[in-house]
Amino acid sequence: MFKIVLSFALAIALMLPNFASAKDTILWQTYHRPPGTFNYGVNKGQGFVQKTLQLIIDKMPEYQHEMPVTTLARAISDIEAGNNVCHPALYITPERRKHMVFSDASILNPNNRIIAKPETIAPFLKNGAIDLEHILQQDILSFGHVENRSYGNVIDGIFTKYQQTKNFVPLQNIDLTRVFKMIEVGRVDLTIAYPFEIQHYLNESPQTAKQLQAYSIADMAPYDIGSIACPNNAWGKKITQQVNKILKEIKPTVAYQKALTTWRENERSSKLFQQYYHDYFIKH
Repeated sequence: MFKIVLSFALAIALMLPNFASAKDTILWQTYHRPPGTFNYGVNKGQGFVQKTLQLIIDKMPEYQHEMPVTTLARAISDIEAGNNVCHPALYITPERRKHMVFSDASILNPNNRIIAKPETIAPFLKNGAIDLEHILQQDILSFGHVENRSYGNVIDGIFTKYQQTKNFVPLQNIDLTRVFKMIEVGRVDLTIAYPFEIQHYLNESPQTAKQLQAYSIADMAPYDIGSIACPNNAWGKKITQQVNKILKEIKPTVAYQKALTTWRENERSSKLFQQYYHDYFIKH
């Protein structure tokens, strides 16, 4: 009898490390969105979001870190469900705050641009920028909008007003390459993306360089910030508290700034970027 009890206790003891390991695993869920994240291809793992995240991970050896490839919708759903899932770079929105906790700023991005063919957008161009709400009010051009993607509170607020119009086309969470190609062939007239996203696409497809261009949106600040998002529970709060301590330590370093500007090297010499980085990003 004693041997049976001992064997049973030993079996449980052997199982406990695996259980503890599972509890201490962070699933960093991302999808393929160059140049922020490369989840396949020759540049796999070399996106600027992935490089900044790696600097954070290096400071958290007490956790097991896994990088499952998923969709943005699935990542958000898993975080809202309270799973041990975090996303390395999301905008903070009132809706997301209901189910998520956010770290201090982990990403500094130039604000979104309208992507379109020059001949399509020319009638709406004024002083080098586009009035986004004016375009949507006209309900003439078809607007490809990636579902579940936030573009910041200002743009999201405008979209909320017009998302029921016939030319507001919701698209599943797909590689932006497909969205850009949809504009090229006329399936939609325009979309919104970061300037480095369209620039990466054009660098990879130089034959289309004259077909698509990026246009500033009127009355938008030059840069905006994103944060690490985790579930709004005890586990998520613990992770974000640890991340905040790490960010405070590493954001002022050259290494973090270099990682953040991978694929965006021109920003390293930009006075405007440096101003936002040191006067705003580091403090938030």
